[in-house]
Amino acid sequence: MNVTLEAIETKKRGGELSEEIIRRVVEGYTSGAVPDYQMSALLMAIFIRGMSYGETLDLTRAMAESGAQYSFPECVDKHSTGGVGDKISLTSLPIAAACGAPVAKLSGRGLGTTGGTIDKLHSIPGFSFDLPEERMRKQVEEIGLAITEAGDLAPADKAIYALRDTTGTVDSLPLIGSSIVSKKAATGAGYLLYDVKSGSGAFMQNIDEARELAELLVRLSKSLGVQATALITAMDEPLGSAVGNALEIRESVRFLRGEPSPADLSEKARAVATRLLKLKGIKDPESAVERSISSGAAYEKFFQFVSAQGGDVRALKDLPVSSKVREVSAPRAGHVARLGALGIGRAALLLGAGRQKKREKVDPGAGVEVLLKTGDGVEEGQPVARLYGERNVEKAEQIVLESLEISDAPVDRTPVILRSL
Repeated sequence: MNVTLEAIETKKRGGELSEEIIRRVVEGYTSGAVPDYQMSALLMAIFIRGMSYGETLDLTRAMAESGAQYSFPECVDKHSTGGVGDKISLTSLPIAAACGAPVAKLSGRGLGTTGGTIDKLHSIPGFSFDLPEERMRKQVEEIGLAITEAGDLAPADKAIYALRDTTGTVDSLPLIGSSIVSKKAATGAGYLLYDVKSGSGAFMQNIDEARELAELLVRLSKSLGVQATALITAMDEPLGSAVGNALEIRESVRFLRGEPSPADLSEKARAVATRLLKLKGIKDPESAVERSISSGAAYEKFFQFVSAQGGDVRALKDLPVSSKVREVSAPRAGHVARLGALGIGRAALLLGAGRQKKREKVDPGAGVEVLLKTGDGVEEGQPVARLYGERNVEKAEQIVLESLEISDAPVDRTPVILRSL
């Protein structure tokens, strides 16, 4: 019996896989020796039977070591489980770098309603993620902030995730945890914060699921020698106002310049940056964060970072967004009880801000700008959102209106930070 069949037989009967078997299966699938149909069967067995912590750690380590590995032990990094309008990497990381915590980050592209940091930065003309390890290392040393794509890091995870996406085995806690942490371990940052979203616009729909994932991510990271912490944050409505690539860069730049910004974005960006500085051991992190924003140091760090990676910094002053704009108006007066993140994300997707399939082309200037938040009062006919883009505008407007719930009575807002680990 070959090793993959042995693993399938063991796992489907509820047994525990040895480290050797896990490593051999991962190596075999990465090299192409293990066929998709066998790996699919094993993934489904894991999905149904689960994995012990030891198995999950062995899988994480095997995937992390399946390709090139970087080492940035003095650097901080953060990972978000995905959300709508989530621009925290764009805002918190320049702050952390400006406060003396160098950042080496691996980021991804967006898929579905979840926006990717790479797509957002690609809306800056000329911006490049072509960062071989030595160039990335030099940029971290000189500027203190570098963001790159996965490339040759954790290729096993890339292959296995693509298979999970087509076999209905995405929502397995051990598979989610090992996927996330393997990429982060391969990047090699020594300090790591996980931003685990909870809510209707998040992968984890409730706080108990989010806490379970957060605890697993932190535990796996610490087992692999990374100092880690986690925040559980709300994702029932979009973060900030902007949803869409150039729109989110524009909003991030305004925040970093110290201009008036949505309260939830301001609170969360500061909280994440503060937590990263605390993890790194920087004294009085709250004051350091405030100084970096008020002095302009955080924006200057972002400016240097964009320039170093080939971006046209002149565009930051007036980043091109779609000239085709339609306002969506409230059907009646009252109080905003809900402006659902999932619906706003779907509307932005229809307008061209994201991709439903991996190879779809993104319109960098498309998206949605939310003008009201839960709890705000609204008058009949008052604009609640702006749609940017030319694709599927009528359908996008319909989805925004379906996502909007107006009540007669005032509504309390959900806290931005739900829990910290």
